[in-house]
Amino acid sequence: MAPHEARERLRSISQPLRVDPERTDQLFNNPDVRLFLFRLFQLSGLYGNLDIQGAWTLSVLPQTNGGRWFTLNIGSHEVAFSTRAPIDGKFSHYLVLDRLILEYPKTIMWLGQHGGDVRDADYKAAERAVSVSFDEDFARAERFFSRDGVRRAMVAYWADALADLRERNAKSVYARYHSYDAVSQLLQYKRDRDKVVNS
Repeated sequence: MAPHEARERLRSISQPLRVDPERTDQLFNNPDVRLFLFRLFQLSGLYGNLDIQGAWTLSVLPQTNGGRWFTLNIGSHEVAFSTRAPIDGKFSHYLVLDRLILEYPKTIMWLGQHGGDVRDADYKAAERAVSVSFDEDFARAERFFSRDGVRRAMVAYWADALADLRERNAKSVYARYHSYDAVSQLLQYKRDRDKVVNS
């Protein structure tokens, strides 16, 4: 069965048999969150790594630390999440990137101007990893992906980590929390955008 056909069949399964469909629908009812995730997947290359889902995982509306919109893991490393409780209409966004980002002072200054910072990531197995954070509403948050050095730093860390998981045929300890439903909706969102752009 072709992957697209499999996804279509998955989406047609009745809701009681799908894992947390209400959470996925709740997430995708927010167009700004949906656009942020789309841009994150597009920039990081996750659309090209759909075949190793379970090695990387997307959890939708997890109840972690007071609630999040999503948590994205590559293996055991938490590489992206956004908090759910807004402060003055803004959410806190966290991303793990390669320390290449430190070579782009304007981007580092922008993080500081938006309530964020850069810290060493807490992963012993990833000595080049840094954690960046910033506060912004989702409508403006996705613009961060266009800032100098962000794509380069993300690809340097994420692509290397994904390649390592692929080579080892590894699964994430969080695989049971992965939302195939949310990834399917993101893929459909990408297809719909591609049709508009290419028409």
